[in-house]
Amino acid sequence: MSAVASFTKHENELAASFRNRIKGAEGAADVQQIYAEFVKDMLSRISGAEVVLDEGDVRVDPGVEDGFVLGPGIARNPDYERFLKMSDLLDILRRQGQHAANKITHLDRRPERDQAKIFPRPNRRG
Repeated sequence: MSAVASFTKHENELAASFRNRIKGAEGAADVQQIYAEFVKDMLSRISGAEVVLDEGDVRVDPGVEDGFVLGPGIARNPDYERFLKMSDLLDILRRQGQHAANKITHLDRRPERDQAKIFPRPNRRG
């Protein structure tokens, strides 16, 4: 039986900030960016090196079971592939990805928040 590394300590350190930022997101693009930064921070912490993600390396998608899709820059990278297979990293990304996907679904049902960003209303409180 092979040993499985656990990175829940890192998840716990990043989760509160991630959830607060997701809660304040005003559109799907904001959610995408926040989740990509979470993935980048997780990979940086576990690899010990600065991680640079290209567009398409990670995408939140409410239409898939896990809530996110990893692009080839992460999924096929041998440095990260071993973490995805031999640790709980994939479970962590699923948990937080599902949270991000739920936020996008919520925003899609209530587009007025996204519209408020595009067409702000003046403060009526005088």
